Amino acid sequence: MNTSDSTTDRHRDAVEDLLSKAAPRPMPPAEVESEVRSAVRQEWLAVSGRSRRWKTGRNIAAAATVLLAVLVALTSLRQVDVPAIEVAELERSFGTLRLIGGDTETTGSTDLSNFMAGQVLQTGADSAAGLRWHGGGSLRVDQRTRVEFVSAGEVYLHAGRIYFDSVGDVPASNFTVHTSLGVVSHVGTQFMTETQSERLVVSVREGRVHVGETAYEQAVHRGQRAEFKSGRRPQVTNTSGIDAEWAWVEAVAPSISVDGMSAYDFLQWVGRETGYAVEFTVAAEQTAKATELRGAVNKDPRTELRLRMLTMDLDARFDAEGARILVSE
Repeated sequence: MNTSDSTTDRHRDAVEDLLSKAAPRPMPPAEVESEVRSAVRQEWLAVSGRSRRWKTGRNIAAAATVLLAVLVALTSLRQVDVPAIEVAELERSFGTLRLIGGDTETTGSTDLSNFMAGQVLQTGADSAAGLRWHGGGSLRVDQRTRVEFVSAGEVYLHAGRIYFDSVGDVPASNFTVHTSLGVVSHVGTQFMTETQSERLVVSVREGRVHVGETAYEQAVHRGQRAEFKSGRRPQVTNTSGIDAEWAWVEAVAPSISVDGMSAYDFLQWVGRETGYAVEFTVAAEQTAKATELRGAVNKDPRTELRLRMLTMDLDARFDAEGARILVSE
């Protein structure tokens, strides 16, 4: 075996491992990053090939210096000459939001409208936001959350909790949630991702997600909640999709136009947003399909349902035990 080639391979693997530590960012042109990687490898070889008589502490310091150079070089590259990509727009929010990107910072909510790749949205203890994802679907950000918009199909959840509803029109490859403990990708679904410190929790209301790039990969299906901790097997339990941890999602549900929509379809929308199945009596279903609505939905689904029912010959009741909305005349 060629010792020199083996050593070079080990060095290459070490450098690639260092490069993988950076959070995802919009990428510079391939040829530019290739030059940086090549330069870093040469520096690593120079450092690691020095006298073995060095003390361990000095070796660690040298390695740390190379790692810092890698991160600084790639971070600066990935922030230059990358076209601005608009990934989402604000649909509904409450409280104070903080948007950080480049050399600018915006605090408030009335000044916010569009979100670009490379920006970071941070919510406080009294705030949450609902965004229309330009790739399709609804992205919602809970209180005390810090989420970075990486690209048109990716976000990096640094801390807190987000919810994504594909609304049935987003391929699995088009929306991915990166975290420090793993990567969450969906297959046409409604799911919630939460991360704090060394803990990642993925809860699925509808459809299925896959959690990868972690010690133990896991598929999470409808009605399941999977909790990951560093280096441990995930704990999978059940979730109803309607309990307290889902309540915040409704507060920032997107506004929709109901002009020309039937009461039947409106009730199905309410069911999707709240996680409840909708059940009609025979007569109520006929009435709902024949009733045409006007206007727009500007309030949360439950409030909007209550107000709409006042103008119809229908009654809708939430049955929490059965996770149903019971509709009758």
